[in-house]
Amino acid sequence: MNENLITAFIELRVTPTSGAGFDKIAERICQYPQVKSLRLMSGGYDFAITVEEKNIKDVAFFVSEKLSTIGGIVATSTHFELKKYKEDGIVIPYESCDNREVITL
Repeated sequence: MNENLITAFIELRVTPTSGAGFDKIAERICQYPQVKSLRLMSGGYDFAITVEEKNIKDVAFFVSEKLSTIGGIVATSTHFELKKYKEDGIVIPYESCDNREVITL
């Protein structure tokens, strides 16, 4: 993961297409380069997507202008990674310095 990018986790609820099920929607979503992973899930949502973008605005644009235009998508829920503690079985060392940028409106 590029440290200059933010990571968003997007849950999608969809209506599967006749004859193709979830596969046709998944094929379309996989075409976007910012989509780093796509999984069919059990539970309240059908797909879990991991997206990397430059900023929150770009994630919002991706959801509203790209994902929402795909036929069959009923609902989305977007979550942002705030801090990473462990990845791929490796605990990430604690950094005493907070390098996050201040966001002002």
